[in-house]
Amino acid sequence: MARIDHAAIAERARQQLGLITWEQLQELGLSHDQVRGLTTTGALLRMRRGVYALAAHPASARQRLLAVSLAAPGAVASHLTAAWVLGFDGVWPSGMEIAVPDRRNPRLEGVTVHRPTDLLAVDTTVRGPQPVTTAARTLIDIAPRIPAAALEEAFDGVRRRNQLQLRFLEWRLAELRRQGRPGVAALEALLHIQHTPAQAESWLESAFLRLLRDAFLPPPRIQVVIEPGDGNRRRIRLDGFYDDQHLVVEVSGHATHATRRQRQADAERRARLTALGLHIVEFTYEDVTERPVHVAETLTGLLGLDARAA
Repeated sequence: MARIDHAAIAERARQQLGLITWEQLQELGLSHDQVRGLTTTGALLRMRRGVYALAAHPASARQRLLAVSLAAPGAVASHLTAAWVLGFDGVWPSGMEIAVPDRRNPRLEGVTVHRPTDLLAVDTTVRGPQPVTTAARTLIDIAPRIPAAALEEAFDGVRRRNQLQLRFLEWRLAELRRQGRPGVAALEALLHIQHTPAQAESWLESAFLRLLRDAFLPPPRIQVVIEPGDGNRRRIRLDGFYDDQHLVVEVSGHATHATRRQRQADAERRARLTALGLHIVEFTYEDVTERPVHVAETLTGLLGLDARAA
């Protein structure tokens, strides 16, 4: 019996979040008895039929999902699971979902298996080792299942991270509309409304800009970089800026002002902006997510707008 090359097994598994398939073990020269021996001693853990994990590798949700994909050749993470893999804003999976070629019928406990007949090669990609539906296809798949506000939040996020080409989405929607695909109308509606700028740097900034749009308030210029010319060579980046009112708008998430050093830097930054004659208003995560009326009313006043018109 050939000697087990543990280093080769570890290297192959390293590329797959610590996973290795029965076929790959065979390629490395292992026999049934050797694989059985490794599982008996606990060096390998059986994850799915024909899929094993190195016991020394940290377990994770990503690893469990990849094990499902490896157990069903041709499968890709799809729907809400794909949204999670791709990092969609405001979308959470309720369980593992995969899409498989329609003729296959894998038996995977605890997994929702979809067999779409309209899944094309252009609808799939990979994120690391994980096969997954593209951002465009994922939006199409989840559109009938989540509220309109959540769909727009996810849509804004993929645009902000450059995961989506709008022309490709339009082409794909046109193809699926003829098939009566649910969710197409909801996404087409998003393509025809005023988009929040794709340059927004974070989910919170996108949410803030959507708040302004829904309150019929003018958006500021975003991600503005100024050079104060005060002898300090450090430029200052502004979340939002209203030129006519000389008004700086900042939106602050939970991570800001977290340390003494950060608070000192914020104070120095505010002093430099004030010295330039700029006014500063700051809205927190709670303001944007829980107090939209307060945000809208505050900006209406600072911008000198008629509240009734706004």
